[in-house]
Amino acid sequence: MISLRQLHYFVTSAEAGSATGAAEKLNVSQPSISAAIRDLERDLGQPLFERRQARGLELTPFGSRKLQEARLLLAGAEDFALSGKGEGAARLTLGYFSTLGPVCVPGILGHLKQAFPDMRVKLREFDLEGMARALEKGIVDLGITYDVGLPETVTWETMLSYAPHAVVPPDSRLAAKQSVTLAELARYPFILVDLPLSREFLLVPFWQQGLSPNIVLRTTSVEMVRGMVANGLGVSLLFTRPGHDFSHDGRKVVCLPIEDETLRQRLVLAYPASGPTTQTGRKALPAIRDCFAARSFQEGPDTSD
Repeated sequence: MISLRQLHYFVTSAEAGSATGAAEKLNVSQPSISAAIRDLERDLGQPLFERRQARGLELTPFGSRKLQEARLLLAGAEDFALSGKGEGAARLTLGYFSTLGPVCVPGILGHLKQAFPDMRVKLREFDLEGMARALEKGIVDLGITYDVGLPETVTWETMLSYAPHAVVPPDSRLAAKQSVTLAELARYPFILVDLPLSREFLLVPFWQQGLSPNIVLRTTSVEMVRGMVANGLGVSLLFTRPGHDFSHDGRKVVCLPIEDETLRQRLVLAYPASGPTTQTGRKALPAIRDCFAARSFQEGPDTSD
């Protein structure tokens, strides 16, 4: 008979990409993981993984289908176990793109705490590429991210949109302007947010005009970018904008609209195409929608006119 333990080992191995990774995550022996998966494959009558020594475990088409079913069963079991502890007692796994976290997630958590005082929330932070994988694999119930690189198996709802804006030092010539062009920005040393998918999206507006910014510094942190700009090390182009124009060391940055016609970046609430797989996710979904509707999250400068 198939057990929840076997399903748990199977799902964790699929997420980790190896039995060894699953064993480390679950603090059990690797042979125990491998044996449980072999027993599960025997009971199901088909292999769940292709085993390649150099590449670890890769799901077969059958395994991909069963992975979704296993997640639903495990989520149902958790909902059942927690159903007697109050309406909001189950756990929500909320994923978010790293640069959006400080801007949006604290407000969302506060809203959820008011709506469901007993709800437990587990946070998972990703870059855009990792966020897309986490949503596709069902590692998170809901995701706060940009609509970049999301697979067809994921549905999303636009919560708001950001226009790109220039970030320049307060003592630069650009700081005295009301707005700047990409060509003007490209003449200055450029500091790039160097994250998967993010870097390309930030550079595409320049490339479309035949421009190549002089990239002098790279970092994975938006706040590090703002701090380096504030200290006169260069300029940058960003979408995410905090509700203030100061770096962490207290220095001022100047944020300017871009004159060129550019695409706005949509911030989305994402989940599996079939809908949130857990009861908690289904409860949290309308509450998060309400949170975005009720709160004034900072948006980038509007360059539409």
